[in-house]
Amino acid sequence: MGVTSSEWPGYVRRFHDARPGITEEVLCSARDVHGVDPYRWVARAVPDGTLLDVACGSGPLAAVRPAWTGLDCSMAELRQAHRRGPLVAGRADAMPLADGSVAHAALVMALMVVDSPLDVLAEVVRVLSPGGAVAVLVPADGPLTARDAFAYGLLLSLVGRTALPFPRPEVVAQPRDVLESGGFEIVADERRRFELRLDPRGGIGPDRFVESLYLPDIGHRRRTALRGLARRWGSTHIGLPLRLLVGRVRTGTGRGRR
Repeated sequence: MGVTSSEWPGYVRRFHDARPGITEEVLCSARDVHGVDPYRWVARAVPDGTLLDVACGSGPLAAVRPAWTGLDCSMAELRQAHRRGPLVAGRADAMPLADGSVAHAALVMALMVVDSPLDVLAEVVRVLSPGGAVAVLVPADGPLTARDAFAYGLLLSLVGRTALPFPRPEVVAQPRDVLESGGFEIVADERRRFELRLDPRGGIGPDRFVESLYLPDIGHRRRTALRGLARRWGSTHIGLPLRLLVGRVRTGTGRGRR
C-alpha cells in the first residue's frame, strides 16, 4: 500500500519539521571524485548574481554562494538557516517576491517533493530577471558502482519497493520533460556519483542515513531492519547518484504577474 497524493504534503511537512536540515546534512557530507559536494556543484552551475534558493532548508548553499537568498515554508528549516543570509518565508508555488527580482534560482532536492512542480516552475519563471538561469538537482538512477547497486538492492527489498519513493516521481524519472513543460530550455544536464561515508565518527551515521530517507509507509519492524542493514555496512561508503539540470526561460514563455 502506497501513500496517496493527498497524504504526501502532510508527510513531507512533518518530516522536515521533525528533522530540519537532515537532507543538507547528508549532502554536505558527500563528495564526488573531485572532492566537490553537491552544493558547490550547484553553485558553480549558474553565473554570478543573486541566487534564490527555493526550498532552501537549512541553507548550506549560502556557504558557497555569497549573493544568496533562501526561501522556505518550514519554520523549523528557516530557524536552522537564520544565520546564513536573507530569508523569505513562503511557499514555492506562491513566492512573496516581485517579478524579475532575482538573477538566478536553484531547487536542490526540492522539485520532486513540492505539490505541483509546474506551479513552482511558473513562479520561478516569474521572479527570474531576463537571462536568468535555474539549477535543479534531483536524485538519479546512476552512476552507481556494483557495490552501490547491491546495497540499494538490499535496502529496497526491505522497503518492499523497486525505487525510493517521492511525492512527484515524474520529476525524478523525466526531469527534462518537467522543466521543458515549465517553460525552460535545458542548457546543461549532468549526472554524478557522490560518495557518502557511513560512519558516525567522521561522517553520517547509519541510523541518520536511514532517517534521511522518505519512507512514509513502512512500519516499525521494517524501519528497524533498515537500521540494522545500514549498521552492518559498517564504516563504509555508499554512492549518492544525482542529476543536475540547468535551464533558461524559453523565448516566448509568458511571465505571470502578481
